[in-house]
Amino acid sequence: MTGGYTVITTMKNEGAFLLEWVAHHRALGFDHILICTNDCADPTREMALRLQEMGLARHHATRHWPVTSIQRSALKQARRYPEVTEAEWLYVCDADEFLVIRVGDGSARALVAAASPDAEVIAVPWRSFGPGGAVAFEDRPVTEQFTRGAAPPVAGRRAPVYPKSLFRGLEGVHRIGVHGPVARADLGRDFRRELPGGQPFVAQHHPLFVQADYRFAQVNHYALRSRESFLVKRDRGRVNHTGQDMGLDYWDRFDVAEVECQAIRRYDGAVAEWRARLMEDAPLAALHRQAVAWHRERAAALALRADWQELIAALAERQAACASSAS
Repeated sequence: MTGGYTVITTMKNEGAFLLEWVAHHRALGFDHILICTNDCADPTREMALRLQEMGLARHHATRHWPVTSIQRSALKQARRYPEVTEAEWLYVCDADEFLVIRVGDGSARALVAAASPDAEVIAVPWRSFGPGGAVAFEDRPVTEQFTRGAAPPVAGRRAPVYPKSLFRGLEGVHRIGVHGPVARADLGRDFRRELPGGQPFVAQHHPLFVQADYRFAQVNHYALRSRESFLVKRDRGRVNHTGQDMGLDYWDRFDVAEVECQAIRRYDGAVAEWRARLMEDAPLAALHRQAVAWHRERAAALALRADWQELIAALAERQAACASSAS
């Protein structure tokens, strides 16, 4: 197994969303998918193992190293697999992130083809898509449910956001980072980074932040999904900044639904074909249904927690205000 494009992800209790995410990244043309799971209460782990049996993914059971976060532990451990060590290009993203490429045929290879020949890192900016008034979890594609996101920046105004990066293999890489690779000290320089379409990389206020330039590519970030799904995500906890609560500040940061954006629709046909193919496998389809049932049951239980009532009331208030301003 040599070459190819590999996507690495870390997941916990994401089974209800897993098949759409896999279908999307297969539609993008990624050759290999590494799914790192940890301590799942839902069937995420079993689904990843079934995908491995089908030859469609590699599963890794993450061992948490206390000196770092569970996500960083997973990314360190990912380097033991040939899908990672031999990859031509690598990409790291989460279960709530969907890469959208506006150049060429929309594939990951088209993004590379549009880059400068000597580019080593293509930093694709986040574009948040908020829940609007969505309260209940629905078992249908997230990308169809949430279609309003952050507006493009006004000319002359900075809009710094985190990126997710497609990078040229492991040569010179000290660490696979959540938002991009970290160069080895003996490389003597940073990687040659750029934005999609060969645009110059200019850090915005922070070495990791980039300009929110969505002309050539973006990463649709569905950090909240519905209110019910947000409760389940909060219950799971954060995977990188593990000591931080996922409360109102987190909601307010990602509750962005300023403009309609349907750029991801270009993948609908290919994604639907992949999802149908995945659901044709009886064991995988059964696991998906179990994951959906678990997600609904967990959301219902969390909604009854006495110590969460203040937060839930505040979220309902915010969504009501959002609905009122939109009407």
